[in-house]
Amino acid sequence: MRPLCDRAALIAERLMALAAGMAEPVEKPRRRLTGAVVPALAVAGIAAIGAMWLVGANGIGGKQAAAPRDCILENIDAVGGPIDLVDANGARVTQADFAGDPAVLYFGFTHCPDMCPTSMYALAEALAQPGGYDVQPILVTVDPERDTTERMREYTQTQGFPPGLVGLTGSRTQVAAAASAFQVYHQKVEIPGAPADVYNVDHSSLLYVVDGNWRTVAAIQTMRRQNPMDPRSAMAPAAPADIAACIAAGLERADRS
Repeated sequence: MRPLCDRAALIAERLMALAAGMAEPVEKPRRRLTGAVVPALAVAGIAAIGAMWLVGANGIGGKQAAAPRDCILENIDAVGGPIDLVDANGARVTQADFAGDPAVLYFGFTHCPDMCPTSMYALAEALAQPGGYDVQPILVTVDPERDTTERMREYTQTQGFPPGLVGLTGSRTQVAAAASAFQVYHQKVEIPGAPADVYNVDHSSLLYVVDGNWRTVAAIQTMRRQNPMDPRSAMAPAAPADIAACIAAGLERADRS
């Protein structure tokens, strides 16, 4: 087995840091967004592209769920770590609060116009598929200045989002530590001429599956190029069936390890 530091470096190269170029903040997410309306994404980690497809080698036989193309299983446990955040009620939340229950984490923000709501709608549909795992959906903000506890409470109750979605925020230091643990790219982008509280946040867009021991067992990007070989091709959301399959593949693989 590779040393943890080497494995962490390897998986860091595999995680595509996808960042949304957002024209303007939108207060309410729009339902049923498609790749045609998703803004172009900036890639922070081109070397990760090929590795996101190398999933066929991850299967371990038996009744292991088939992992879709963009599902990362190998060495993904090198990503992730403790969290110390605040929920929508203002209560402190750590990984211990989710002990014993698998969860799916997404790092985004409530003013995200397209990518974040699209990802939440897709996750909701994935979790609603028959025969799937019962997992706790978690949304961690990368914009703690604007995403207050009240804002997170309102946003997580958006119709069409996963039932029981837990929204977590905190201080900038707390959020940065959680994002760093899961190797999430996020960068505040000022808008020329806009007020100080009107800005964009570029960020990667992946779902992280953790088991009941808070060990990361799978990750899948929520947006991808329609033609992986053409960086100019339109972006399209991951299919809910692929998300469900990645969740199952990660948790089943963890059960067998």
